[in-house]
Amino acid sequence: MSHRRARRPLLELAAALVLAGCATSPPSRLHLLAVEPLGPLPGAERRPPRVLGLGPLEVVDYLERPEIVGRRGRTSLVLAEFDRWGERFEVMFGRVLRESLARLLATDDVIELPSDREVQPDWRIAVQLLRFEAQDGREVELEARWSLFGGNGDRPVRLERTVLREPVEPGPGMEPVVAAMSRALGALARTLAEAISAEERARPARRLSPGRPSGR
Repeated sequence: MSHRRARRPLLELAAALVLAGCATSPPSRLHLLAVEPLGPLPGAERRPPRVLGLGPLEVVDYLERPEIVGRRGRTSLVLAEFDRWGERFEVMFGRVLRESLARLLATDDVIELPSDREVQPDWRIAVQLLRFEAQDGREVELEARWSLFGGNGDRPVRLERTVLREPVEPGPGMEPVVAAMSRALGALARTLAEAISAEERARPARRLSPGRPSGR
């Protein structure tokens, strides 16, 4: 009986400390990248329906965490302890990129690869996200390496590296940073969509052999 009486105050103290910690810790704020209000590229709605495949999508390891990551100086990373992503970062990044590409290319068929669907994409884009965070809270930098494949091709028709920067507008909290990240992701989607559009415009000319008249 004496052991039980001695243990009870300790348990009450432990419970009080836990409750005190919960009372003083601010709640986490959850954020999502947004799809920018993008309209179709010029001529996209006049082109025949196309299927676009996005994948594989690779994200650098330090971004795959719940906390929003920032950069201080050249080599230091900073975690926003109470500002977190509302879904897994790679899943959210891919979802927003697919929806942005669908709007820009005026198509409803942008699929995640690999896919269980028995469909052959007209174009496939593979993306490696190398950097995507705010630098010293002033500017968001997105760096990605991407490859564009046509149809059944195993060799890319384009292999490029894109670096995009978006200023962080003044404002309280993490919302201005997330908004700048959303704009940068929208700019990446536009870069990819413009590459596809340019390849589609060049395709008829590439089918002509050198010296062959165009038929006019």
